[in-house]
Amino acid sequence: MNVLPTIKAQIHAAEVDLRNYRPELVNWHARAMSLVENLIPWLIEVGPAIKNFVQDVLNAPTMLRALWPTIRAYVNLPKEQIEAFDRQLTLDDVLRASITGEVVSNVVTKFLLDHHPTAALRSNGRSDYPDLFLATLDYSALPQFKRKKKVTSEDQYGAAVKGKQKRPVRVPDGLEIKTCRERIAVDCHHPHAGLHLVLLFAEKARMFTVNDVRVAFLRSLDYRESERNTTATTVKYSFGGERFISILDVE
Repeated sequence: MNVLPTIKAQIHAAEVDLRNYRPELVNWHARAMSLVENLIPWLIEVGPAIKNFVQDVLNAPTMLRALWPTIRAYVNLPKEQIEAFDRQLTLDDVLRASITGEVVSNVVTKFLLDHHPTAALRSNGRSDYPDLFLATLDYSALPQFKRKKKVTSEDQYGAAVKGKQKRPVRVPDGLEIKTCRERIAVDCHHPHAGLHLVLLFAEKARMFTVNDVRVAFLRSLDYRESERNTTATTVKYSFGGERFISILDVE
């Protein structure tokens, strides 16, 4: 299946969403189309490298421990220094056991920022959507983001710029990165329209394997509102992998 035409078809399917997205004077449909024409061919090109980089980073501590017995035989250092180094490897193993999807997402983000051919990708704030945006796009028409202590039903959700750097937030023409173990199942605080990249990984016998890297342009309709146990519980939204397409092994 050809990835770019599939993603473009998904953007066309989201046209109503994008036309009504605030501020409505911005042609979000055209901007989203321009983004995928810029990013998708490149993501396909670097897809295998993303897979290898993430695996190499996550497996580095285990590989180092596997090499250490051979190296240790040739190390001419006092016994206490060798034992201290061995202890550090053991402690690193403890930290590695707590690797989360957020950690893996940071590894993916680093690769994309470091390898974009024009260095135009920028990282957003930790709690902001989308994770990455193109600095070459003009966001001067967006209003300044204002945080409210209490959000009412009359408040309109839409794109804005945030902070002194005027970072674009809540824009549907950026790239959101998600990482999942085994299958795509993501929970979030709002149904965000836009291009999503999901990396699927697994762990067995202390070794990580990246199984796939997939992309999709999601609409608000592609999110499901989660049921709340009480009226005080924050509303959550989730999406699965139905609309995602692999960028690995693409001819």
